[in-house]
Amino acid sequence: MTRLLHDTAVSRVLVCCALVVSVLAGCGTQDPPESAHIRDTTTLMPPRIASPGDPSCPRDGLWKPCALVSRMVRAGLVLTATGDSTRVAYLTPRGIQYRVGKSASMLAFFYPDTASATRAFLALDTIRLTPRGDTIGAWPSRPTVIRSANLLVALFDAGGTQAERIGLAITAGAPQAYMVPVVPILPIVPKP
Repeated sequence: MTRLLHDTAVSRVLVCCALVVSVLAGCGTQDPPESAHIRDTTTLMPPRIASPGDPSCPRDGLWKPCALVSRMVRAGLVLTATGDSTRVAYLTPRGIQYRVGKSASMLAFFYPDTASATRAFLALDTIRLTPRGDTIGAWPSRPTVIRSANLLVALFDAGGTQAERIGLAITAGAPQAYMVPVVPILPIVPKP
């Protein structure tokens, strides 16, 4: 019986010594190199979306590239600017190219105002987005045409559901200016 108690006491002492040695080994006095604390966070940041009141993307009832990207992201769509712009002979502004999701592409034309966008759109075959009477066309495939205020969009290779979601997000209208509601102050009339 005394031998059993002796073995248990020795094993406890050995376990405690091993624990103390491992704790002391982990608590070195040497600091890790400075580079161990620094991480590159530039790849972790999502692209900046214009927030309400952001002066870089004013809400004035006209579409701008930042407003289009913001609307698409808020609609749950992945919209990425490719960095390319395309010149189409019969459309005044340069078109900005976007990739939508994995396979669809979009070309957005931002006109200075709604009237000029409407004039340009009505001068075209509104189904094929080509000049009237043009039988060849300038597009790689038949585009889905979406128009809202000063924006004209040619959407390519989008599935039915994706084209509908993009169309609904755009035709909901350009971002409008924030309005502060005016609450009338009513006079307090004492009871007679």
